[in-house]
Amino acid sequence: MPGQRHGFLYVCGNMNFANLNFGFSLQRQGGTEARNRWSTRPTTQSRRTSTSTRITCIILCLLPLLLQAQNEQPQAASSTAQYIPIPDTFPVVFSVSISPEETEAANDTLPDADFRMYDLARRPLIDWGTLGNIGASARPLLFQSEARRGFDAGFHGFDLYQLRPAELQFFQNPRSFTDLFFSQGRIQNDNLLRARFSRTFSGGLNFSLQYRTFNHAGQYRYQAAKHTSLAVGVWYPVNPRYEFFLIYARNTDKQQENGGVVPGATFGNGQFSGPINAEIQLPDQQALTRHANWSVHYTHHLKFTGIRDSSAGKRVLRASHTAELSRQTYKFSDPGTNPGQNLGRDSLYFDTFFVDKRGIRNYLEYVVLDNLFTLNTFKSRQPGKPSDELALGLRHKLFTLKQEPLQDSVFSNLFLTGDLVFKPSDRFSLNAHGELGVLNNFGEYQVQGDLLLGLGIAGEFRVSLLSQRYPAPWQFQRLFVSKRLLWSNDFSKPVETTLSASYALPKIGFAVEGKTHLVNNFLYYDQNGAAAQTGSPLQVAQLIFQENLRLGRFRFNNTVALQRANRDDVLRLPRWFSKNSLFYSGPLFKKRMQLELGVDFRVNGAFMADSYQPVTAQFYLQDSVEAKPYPWLDAFVSFKVKSFRFFVRYENLATFWDNQTAYYQTANYPQPFGAIRFGVAWRFLDENQVQPGTNTPAGQDTTRPTGPGGTTF
Repeated sequence: MPGQRHGFLYVCGNMNFANLNFGFSLQRQGGTEARNRWSTRPTTQSRRTSTSTRITCIILCLLPLLLQAQNEQPQAASSTAQYIPIPDTFPVVFSVSISPEETEAANDTLPDADFRMYDLARRPLIDWGTLGNIGASARPLLFQSEARRGFDAGFHGFDLYQLRPAELQFFQNPRSFTDLFFSQGRIQNDNLLRARFSRTFSGGLNFSLQYRTFNHAGQYRYQAAKHTSLAVGVWYPVNPRYEFFLIYARNTDKQQENGGVVPGATFGNGQFSGPINAEIQLPDQQALTRHANWSVHYTHHLKFTGIRDSSAGKRVLRASHTAELSRQTYKFSDPGTNPGQNLGRDSLYFDTFFVDKRGIRNYLEYVVLDNLFTLNTFKSRQPGKPSDELALGLRHKLFTLKQEPLQDSVFSNLFLTGDLVFKPSDRFSLNAHGELGVLNNFGEYQVQGDLLLGLGIAGEFRVSLLSQRYPAPWQFQRLFVSKRLLWSNDFSKPVETTLSASYALPKIGFAVEGKTHLVNNFLYYDQNGAAAQTGSPLQVAQLIFQENLRLGRFRFNNTVALQRANRDDVLRLPRWFSKNSLFYSGPLFKKRMQLELGVDFRVNGAFMADSYQPVTAQFYLQDSVEAKPYPWLDAFVSFKVKSFRFFVRYENLATFWDNQTAYYQTANYPQPFGAIRFGVAWRFLDENQVQPGTNTPAGQDTTRPTGPGGTTF
């Protein structure tokens, strides 16, 4: 389809790359920026950054066309031959490197909440709490337990924004797949870009790329955040017996640290009373956090049985090996306005962390080589949907740790692993995963389980379990600031158990879930920002209701969550949440356009919100600032025409009638005041392997790559 193929080039050709400006220059309204570490002057370095990012954008736009051209075959001219294009409704499915036998459907192209909710901190069922800027450090406000195993550095504030190699999606379709998303806020340096591309070549080689960048200056002084993530890889079925994945991923996270606004800051209508003029607690504007990592991931699979056709109910016996080499760096530094001399005004903020008047620095780095060996067997009742699977494996990680000022240390983790999957039908599934530490990790374990029972028109019932024991993260155990030891702890290993049960009745849009968390040896950061551990168990109970109502073309989606902890002295989170959306949803213009028009609303109960310590990049307890309920209201309109989507929204409408009250999720870090936002997305599916005059063999699985001779793997 020529129009479809060249639409991608048309979009890129009309992008104003100069306005994307993925650098860190800050253009504020009102006030004068002091000299800071992301300079406002057009220096040579900033011009280089701007040029390089523009070149990157151009390459991303042209890459699908270049790859398309490489595989184009000349077609014989004929007055009778007709090319019948593949419809836009062709299913888009993907696989990942660890389990290529499984396929999942890509997210839909509807103009729904997943599309218009561009901020990753607001996409979860209950919002995460941030530092008041898109892309800022975040943590869940609804308590949750994350699966952990062995060594953990303890830095998780930017987890929402990371791309990991094992999660790179390879889209297995007879068409090239391109998915673009761009969103712009109120100023030039308030944008984000997401791009995905995947293509399967003749011979079965599949190429996949995912790129994402956040660049948000924020409304308050010196709070810019930028995240750049790239994952690129190939999947190649060498022959019916052997296939491999090779993936490279890189993440860079930068955040300016302003320490929040000074306690008691007020806002109003005056000329110098806007967010940009609020006084901040790190006024030197030199504090900066930078986290970065890169990974090279290699996974290969060797089949012993079920070689020719693993999609026809035949059992497959397979050996797999994954090797991943990665490097992680975590750095905070505040050299002050005059590096090498006294820190200046920022010294008043750091309190117990102020150990060197010349500046503050926290640096940790480690390199890890991760090897996972597994032997598994599975059988599929239909392509891409294994009905049962059993896997046994061994996982070894070799770490080289560097923490200033110590010499490098080398250590390893070793775990036995096991997986069990049983899905005889769509109404029943059982998934279980276990890991058991050996040698130096003796006594550590992780058990996960999920049971789904379908009840037909009566809905479905699900039970989940997570139980684990793991060592305290490194940040809790030992911390050096400016090469001076701040603490050295020998904490007991936490033991966590999370049990949940849920019931859903999709026919009427109803769901309810109950959760209970029990944590022994709970770890937290106290009122001084220091690592601490409880001596008695922490228990958290949660209840979540969802009800999505329909009345003709109108929708009323509701989520209400309740939670209660038995230890308010170590865990302080809101006791209740409410997220609601009221909107019109329906077709327009003879069903050529799908429209959604309405409002999003959120509010939570009052709580003593955690504060944030930039030196350790951790949230910690405080006793002086209570975050009160705030009615956050957004108005939006979004629509879809074929594969093109667009939204525009005005966020925080409460600013119109109250511009003196700010919303806090973190103490002294107010959320943004009212602002407008728009976003566009476009998905392209160009013809790929299916050409005029070719036929797909009956029964062939088109969701799998085809190797030499047309063999499906």
